[in-house]
Amino acid sequence: MLAPIAIVHGVATVQNTSFLQSQTILHALEFALSKGAFGNNANRKKAAQSLIQQLKSNRSVGGRQQQLLALLKRGATIEQMMKATTASRRTIFRYLNYFEEAGMDLVLTDSVYKLK
Repeated sequence: MLAPIAIVHGVATVQNTSFLQSQTILHALEFALSKGAFGNNANRKKAAQSLIQQLKSNRSVGGRQQQLLALLKRGATIEQMMKATTASRRTIFRYLNYFEEAGMDLVLTDSVYKLK
């Protein structure tokens, strides 16, 4: 299934993607920009930068998931994750499920979740 991309006010946005899809898009865009894949095409470069910014923004699901992954690398409780991302308890558990579905190993020790 391809990730739908919508153009809103001249800005491309990714909609309704799974965690794995949004991570793939993010890393592909970052790689393409680092390798100069857009050449002199300023519009495509700007669109790629805009998508990267959106995918990393705390206002987007992808951005909150990025923030959560950073927390999980060093370990965090559910409450710490909720506070950092301003997400509900249920949403945090949904994100954790997405990570596991994407093949990430999570370990729970003394109420602290950590990426293995």
